[in-house]
Amino acid sequence: MTKHVRSALSNEKLRLKYFLWELIKTYQPNCCICGKKFIYENILPKRGIDNLTEHHFDGDHQNMKLNNKGLAHRYCHKAYHTKDNINKES
Repeated sequence: MTKHVRSALSNEKLRLKYFLWELIKTYQPNCCICGKKFIYENILPKRGIDNLTEHHFDGDHQNMKLNNKGLAHRYCHKAYHTKDNINKES
């Protein structure tokens, strides 16, 4: 891959990150689980696992209605479901 192609890809990712950030600021600036504000630098990492995920409020992943979904930090979402599974009655 040439330097020019790598540069174009990183510019595309920066534009996507900025667009995503504008949507987050406008529609849901806080994590739906912990309530803390999202941080611009953390929304799209340079590589590796994304830091945001979607949370289904009713637990039904087939229910794709927007009022059933919210953005959450990946670690909050994981902790929420881990806690939920530990506290479930058998």
